[in-house]
Amino acid sequence: MWKIPDEIREARLDAGGIHFRYLESGPATGAARTVLLLHGFGARSEIWLEVMKELPREWQVVAVDLPCHGLSSQLPGKVRTVPLYLQALAAFVEAKMPPHFAIIGSSLGGALGAMLALKYPQRVDKLVLAAASGLTPKLPGKTVRLYLPYILGAYLFTPTVKKFRSFLAKGVFYDPKFIQEAWLSSLVEEWRPRAQRMSFLAIAGALRRPDASVSASLGNLKVPTLLLWGKNDAHFDWAQNEQAAKSIPGSRFVVYDNCGHLPMVEKFRESLAEVRGFLG
Repeated sequence: MWKIPDEIREARLDAGGIHFRYLESGPATGAARTVLLLHGFGARSEIWLEVMKELPREWQVVAVDLPCHGLSSQLPGKVRTVPLYLQALAAFVEAKMPPHFAIIGSSLGGALGAMLALKYPQRVDKLVLAAASGLTPKLPGKTVRLYLPYILGAYLFTPTVKKFRSFLAKGVFYDPKFIQEAWLSSLVEEWRPRAQRMSFLAIAGALRRPDASVSASLGNLKVPTLLLWGKNDAHFDWAQNEQAAKSIPGSRFVVYDNCGHLPMVEKFRESLAEVRGFLG
C-alpha cells in the first residue's frame, strides 16, 4: 500500500455531510501560497505525494480524497452527479481553505477545479488543469469504449490486479513502468465491497451527463489557467482540448510527447517546472 512520508500530515474534516480525509504539507496557517490538489475518478490523494514533496516547503498544500474515493465517505443518498461533487467540495473549501488559493486538478478533479474557479472567482487565483475532463460538451466515445469492458465486469466481480494493470497500461500511462504496485493494491481493495463498486459505476455514468461538462462556461473563467496534456492521452484528445482551451481568456496549453493521461506523473519534472513557474 501507499507510504505517506513523515513531512505530510493526514487529517479529517466534516463538511457538507461528508467525512473528508485529506493530506497536507507545509505550514497550516500563514503560508506563502495555498494549493488544493484534486485527483481524478478512481484515484485518491496519494497520487499527489511526489508533487507535495517537491513543491516549496513554505506553501500549504492540501490533497483531498473526493467523496466515495480513498478514505472520504460516500455522498449522501444514491444519486451521483458532478454537481453533487461540486457541492461537497464547496463545503470543504469553505471549511478548510484560506481566502485565496490555487487549484491543480487532474481529470475529473480538473473539471471540478474549473467549476470551483467559476463558483469562487474572488478566491481561486490560479488554476492548473491536467488532462481535465469536461472541457468538451460530452464525454468522448473513445473514453466510453475504454471503460466499458471494465465497468461491465465490475457489476459482478471485483476487478483483479491483472485487470487494473491492463487498464492502467491501455488507458492511463504511455509507459507502463509508471504503474505502481501500491496503486494496484489500493484499487483492488477499494473496489472489493460491492456497494463501493456500485458507487464508482454510478460516478462513471454521471460523467456522461451534460452537467459533467464545463465547456459552455470556459469563456467565463477569468482566473489565469495552465493546461497540461499528454499527446498519447487515451481518455481525452489533446488537440480537441487545446481548441477548447482557447475559450479560456489568456490560458496557456502545454502538450507532452510520449505521455498519457497523467502528465504530472509521467512527465513529472517537466510539468512540475511549469507548475512552479506558473504559481510563482
